[in-house]
Amino acid sequence: MDVTGLRPLRRGILLLGYLAAIALGPLLSAQSAAAQNLLVNGDFSQGSDNQPGSWRSEAWIDLPTTTFAWVAPTGGESGQLQINNDKLNDSRWTQSVILEPGLYYAGADISTQGVPPQSWAGALVSVGDQSVASMDVKGDSNWSERGVFFTVDRAHTRVDVKLRLAGFKNFATGQASFRNAVLYKLDSAPKGALVLDLDADTRLWAGNPWTLLPVWLFLLVALVLGWRLLGASPIIADESPGHQAGSRSA
Repeated sequence: MDVTGLRPLRRGILLLGYLAAIALGPLLSAQSAAAQNLLVNGDFSQGSDNQPGSWRSEAWIDLPTTTFAWVAPTGGESGQLQINNDKLNDSRWTQSVILEPGLYYAGADISTQGVPPQSWAGALVSVGDQSVASMDVKGDSNWSERGVFFTVDRAHTRVDVKLRLAGFKNFATGQASFRNAVLYKLDSAPKGALVLDLDADTRLWAGNPWTLLPVWLFLLVALVLGWRLLGASPIIADESPGHQAGSRSA
């Protein structure tokens, strides 16, 4: 499958979701006001030694040109997490959470400086590394909220909420700042909201037992043929003393 060809389609779908999220923002705010934030230290108020509590920094490539920072809240301002990529990289602040089946919303306020508009991905919120992600932010931007609605089907599902600069296999440069990170479980999504399936990629790669049957049959046949080849007596010269003597006398 040509993944490159799917990128414009995926970005188009996410764009529709983003436009819907703008229109549905007031409804989401009213609904989430009574919901509990499932992220620990989502306001980034706790931490020490440039490390926010309950969050960890990650990068696709370990480069000295990628730096992470925690900005403690001061003067009534919210705490912030920052990422700076002087060279191309995929970098993120990550928190792992165990979720039960249901509908969720993950989001954060994002601002950027110096993220090239032509980059495949800017600063965004993702759940995992595949297609469950918000619309991104690029260029030199003020604070704006980005988020994604998604469903979980399996019990005790471990998910990684990522505040990232660049996307999976799509690197970027520049600086990104994040504040007010949230993860809510909702009873329902606002009407018209784009809801993504977190387990879609898992089901795709897990496969169906019937579609995997030919693969198992092929492996079984290969195993039987391998046994037969190993069981056949190889034709080699008999180097025993008796055979050598007999050969000379002949």
